[in-house]
Amino acid sequence: MSTTYHMVHYRRFDFDETVLKGKTLEALCRDALNTENGTSKLWARPEDRVFDVKDGDGRRIFLNKVADLSEAVFGELCLAQAKDLQALLKMEPTEVELSNLTTATVYDLEESEAPRGSEFIRGLAYWLAIGNHVLFVKTHSMTPELLRRYLDWLLKSRGAVIDPSLVFELNAEFDKTATAGDIGEIRNLRVSGKSAPQAISIPEEAETKEVKTSRRIADKFAQMQQAVPLVEAIFGKKRANSLVESLGPEEYLAVEASVKVRGRRTEESRKKFQAIANDLADESDAKVQIEGKDGRIVDGDAILRTRMPFHLPFDGSNLLEFDNVADQLQEVYARFVKDGKIKA
Repeated sequence: MSTTYHMVHYRRFDFDETVLKGKTLEALCRDALNTENGTSKLWARPEDRVFDVKDGDGRRIFLNKVADLSEAVFGELCLAQAKDLQALLKMEPTEVELSNLTTATVYDLEESEAPRGSEFIRGLAYWLAIGNHVLFVKTHSMTPELLRRYLDWLLKSRGAVIDPSLVFELNAEFDKTATAGDIGEIRNLRVSGKSAPQAISIPEEAETKEVKTSRRIADKFAQMQQAVPLVEAIFGKKRANSLVESLGPEEYLAVEASVKVRGRRTEESRKKFQAIANDLADESDAKVQIEGKDGRIVDGDAILRTRMPFHLPFDGSNLLEFDNVADQLQEVYARFVKDGKIKA
């Protein structure tokens, strides 16, 4: 079985429960898909599940496969483009004169429209709504904003299960203090603002191998009095003084320092960098961004995401197996809940 890795993204639907009468996003999606036109429910009418992006490019989003998983709603969104052309190589060699000096044998490059009754797919999104949580995998030109716009249309216009005047948002960031978990082992940390900008990058490594590790403190822009000693150390005192004397009234020195720690990473050093990250995250005068295995934290707000393996129908396929994606997204949800990153 061939597999591929994709990033699973997390969003949360935040809204006044009293306005929605206590219904979750999952329940609202189910209600919308249960709406009838007199003969059948929306589950059975793919032609009525098509959303026109209305961007002038003829793009439309199809909610193709969609399933009620009892404890979640899971669907496949296809971003298609009408009257689109696909570039193709015609695999028949042709000898052509490319210039006065060059005659070459090439394959003809041509453009073709999709066969009648078909449209080219420009992007895919597999999404899972469980409670007020949304987890999704996207490919190519599909974006989180297009997913949000589709669900907004599904609930307001197609299903008419929420007031069209309500603002429908899927939040990527939420207060990390609202949960007990963290984002896993730190991979990267950046601080900017009044504090000197810093970055610590921790490459991923296998636990059983001895590998070269680099932790870099980059982009450390010092004030003039901090920069001069560093410039003197690099260029010598005489050259440093000459440089300082040449500066105009609006000029000042800024030093970008890079410090690397090489060698086998120890448990002690691992804990030390975790402690540094925690201390910097509490700085009130700086913007802090921490990248971890399962997401990132920016100024105290968490953005959850994690990479997962997915089955392909066959080698080289651009599609993912529908049932496998459903299982993997539920697995990520269960893991985030168990680790305290989100609340069920």
